Amino acid sequence: MPISAVLMPKRSGLAGEPTQPWAGVPPWAVGILRGMKKPALQLQQEVALLRFRVVNHVSDRLGAGLSLAQALRDASARPWPGESGKYFALRTIEDWWYAHKQGGFAGLLDAPRRDRGRSRVIDEQTGRWIIEQISQHPEMHVSVLYSHWLNQGHMLPSLRSVYRHLMRHGYDKARLRAGRLDTGPTHPFAAAQPNDLWMVDFSPGPALRTTAGSLRTHLCVMVDDCSRLIPFGGYYPQADTEAFHHALQEAIQRRGLPRMLYTDNGKPFVGHHTRIVCAGLGIRLLHAKPYHAWSKGKVERLIQTIQTGFEATLRLLGNNAVCLDDLNAKFSAWVQTVYHQRIHSATGMSPEARFQQAAANLRRLSPDEDIERIFHTRLDRTVRKDGTIRLGGRLYEVPLSLRALAIELRFNPFTRQRVEVWHQGKFISLAKPANLNLNHETGGAHAYEN
Repeated sequence: MPISAVLMPKRSGLAGEPTQPWAGVPPWAVGILRGMKKPALQLQQEVALLRFRVVNHVSDRLGAGLSLAQALRDASARPWPGESGKYFALRTIEDWWYAHKQGGFAGLLDAPRRDRGRSRVIDEQTGRWIIEQISQHPEMHVSVLYSHWLNQGHMLPSLRSVYRHLMRHGYDKARLRAGRLDTGPTHPFAAAQPNDLWMVDFSPGPALRTTAGSLRTHLCVMVDDCSRLIPFGGYYPQADTEAFHHALQEAIQRRGLPRMLYTDNGKPFVGHHTRIVCAGLGIRLLHAKPYHAWSKGKVERLIQTIQTGFEATLRLLGNNAVCLDDLNAKFSAWVQTVYHQRIHSATGMSPEARFQQAAANLRRLSPDEDIERIFHTRLDRTVRKDGTIRLGGRLYEVPLSLRALAIELRFNPFTRQRVEVWHQGKFISLAKPANLNLNHETGGAHAYEN
């Protein structure tokens, strides 16, 4: 039987009826087929994102006092991206480390390696030792204990094998999946410096009475974990990726670049484009575990303060905001004159004063970096023989000199008002929406001008 007969599903159903494209396809083949549908650039970016996680882990171990050699050994001793992932050779991770150090996220965009690791069988003595250690620290994440053991020099199998061993000895599967044997809240924590960690979340906002009717709003707000300062907050018509990216861009322009960004698993925070943007900015993107709302307690508490402070006052005054711009202007004034100046009970200082203590050491964008372009998405396309490409169901014209060549499109994914054409790392021109009426009048002649 040819491989195509195994991989490609048979089409079924009458004309006009929906089909199930993966019906009858083996599970292992579904992953292959789905991967084949992804553009080549996106596949490369997914690989680079994994490498970015590994490099960030090495950075964390260096910050904990380990030498580079020890940090590299630690990273090579664990599977990536998780317990069911694969291992990478120490030399490979070292190459990624220096590539990122020299070229940032772009330095990680090269051909993937295919190193695979092997897990070892747990012997009886090692198994007893693991259970003893776990029993002594039920409040700790199993993965954290595992990392601690490796740092102490213990030779252990994969984390996945450790989980299997614990389940064979009667440990609860649900708690092990959560990573902890104790499912209660963790101990309180605080970032050491401003912009070390930002938390972000959405919350329903006040409804506006406009001439067109009632408009529901959604608050997107960020809080600096160390100082409790609000880098940016604003109300939007939708709690979507576009709103989050706008808020993040505004926050970076006002307060600099965070080292880490902590969010829940909502759709605006977990998309491919969001991960690419954060990686390009050198921001480590962290997500809270599902059903662990207490881990975002500081941003949740901030939202409560906004609701009982700003929004309650707005209602008391008759909610006199007439549009989103007006609402956001009032909210910005409240943040600057009230919230940022008030002494915070947890820090003993006002958020603004505590943030300004480290203002000179904050990481900011260089003057030659265009933040608008950093937030652009990138897609690869092959130019047709007539000098056109298709984007989002719309036809665009590019210079005829690019016919049959592979190009890269860079654009704001939400507006697509300016679609840049790049070839071999160089900007060529802007793609222009095809004017089919004009083409008809000119007999189909290509009228593109650079």
